[in-house]
Amino acid sequence: MPIGLVADTLIVQFKTALPNMTLSLKSHLSFIACLMASSWAFADELSPYSPSFFLNPYQVEWDSNIDNIRTNYTINSPVLKNSATSINNNFFQKISIGLPNSFAVGISDLYVQTVVTNPLNTNAATQGFKNPVLSGAKLWAINDWMLLKVLGSVQPNLGVRAGVSTYNLGASAIFIGSSDWQGSLTVNEATNDAGYGGAPSVTGLVSKTMGEYVINASVGVTRFPSILMTSGYAAPSYLYSGNLELSRPIANQVWLGANYGIGSNQYTYTQNFMKIPYNNRTLYNAVGISLKVLF
Repeated sequence: MPIGLVADTLIVQFKTALPNMTLSLKSHLSFIACLMASSWAFADELSPYSPSFFLNPYQVEWDSNIDNIRTNYTINSPVLKNSATSINNNFFQKISIGLPNSFAVGISDLYVQTVVTNPLNTNAATQGFKNPVLSGAKLWAINDWMLLKVLGSVQPNLGVRAGVSTYNLGASAIFIGSSDWQGSLTVNEATNDAGYGGAPSVTGLVSKTMGEYVINASVGVTRFPSILMTSGYAAPSYLYSGNLELSRPIANQVWLGANYGIGSNQYTYTQNFMKIPYNNRTLYNAVGISLKVLF
């Protein structure tokens, strides 16, 4: 594997590839202003953006997301110092259906459009459709203020893009407070069949409903395992991330959202030849819009 490229390889293998939608700051602000200016009122419907939302039996949900992500990748070593930025657009679609006894299943797919490539990172997400993801969830009501949700997914290697099969298993404790406050704490383990080990993560989310609007703020941390390769060694590393999301209904059973996310990952790759260390840093910021429709 080329030197200094392990961080994005890990992120691609353990997470859905990051994307970009090259919209200007002015256009995003205009979109949010239009979102807030809408006067339709559907406050009696529980928003699918709410942490406590779960599909009723045979209820169908369609999720559509468009994300614009700029990723800066920096290499710093005694023999090489360089930095470059890539831009991708991600187009995400998911269909979910509720089942009896508080079960739900879904299938999703992702298309990545490469806008600007990063010459330093040949292992970044490539353009095209990715392997579909099959997911399932189960919800339990512990009491009137706490829910427990277990969720899992598998992304099989179907040959759409060369790679390995990826598996996720997680659990969320959802807390329902007073004055339209909610929160959740999620633990997740991502792994694959390449033998690199698991990537555990913890995410905390706070949600506030204000009239027709739902505001979600979350922070998370993911630990990537060390990798021993024929060319060198990549030390364990952490990805720190945060996300802010604003959503509201725009029609009966239709919700629109806007979000902004940031993330940072740093790790050290040591080359076997001459034991040269390469300090690598990945920074990303993402702006996106989403649509959720219930049937």
